[in-house]
Amino acid sequence: MKITKKAMPKALQAALKLERKGTAFYLKMSEKTGNILAKRLFDQLAMQEVEHIGRINEIYSAITQGQSWPEPKGKKIGYLEAEMKKVFARINHSKSREKPDNISGMKVAMDMEWYSYKMYQKFFAAAVDGPEKEFFKRMLEEETKHYEALSNVYAYLTSSGDWLERSESNTWNWMNS
Repeated sequence: MKITKKAMPKALQAALKLERKGTAFYLKMSEKTGNILAKRLFDQLAMQEVEHIGRINEIYSAITQGQSWPEPKGKKIGYLEAEMKKVFARINHSKSREKPDNISGMKVAMDMEWYSYKMYQKFFAAAVDGPEKEFFKRMLEEETKHYEALSNVYAYLTSSGDWLERSESNTWNWMNS
C-alpha cells in the first residue's frame, strides 16, 4: 500500500498523535524518577519528541495548504548520545546505580519507541516521493537512536550482563568506563 498525497495528512496525524503521547510520557517519567541519568534521558527524549511534533506540524501545514514538502530543519541525529555522555561524565556512578527507580517506565518507553519505529518503517515503505521517503527515513533513524539510548541506560542502571554482549554498534562503550 502506498501513501498517496491525499492519504499523507492522515499518516502525519497518526505520527503526531504518537509523538504527543511520547512527549507526555517522557515528561511524566522525568518528573517521577529520582535517578539523574534516567531523568536527563527522559528530558532529552521529551525535547526531541517536541522537535518531531514541530517538524510534522510544519509538513502537515504545508501539504494541507497545497504547498510542496518543506526542507528539513533541526538538529542532526546523534546529539542525544552526546548529551547523555555529558551527563554521564558528571554523575556519581556508584550512587547512580543504587536502587534505580522507574525501571518499568524505561521498559514501557522502549516498547513505545519500538512501536514508533515500526510505524515509521511502514510509512517509509509506503511513501511515494523522495522528500516523504527521506523524512520517514530520518524519523526511523531518530527512533532507533531513542531506543538505543533507553536500552543503554536501562542496561547500565540494572547492571544487566547482556549490555556488554550486544553489538558494539548499539552499545555506548563510554558507559563502560
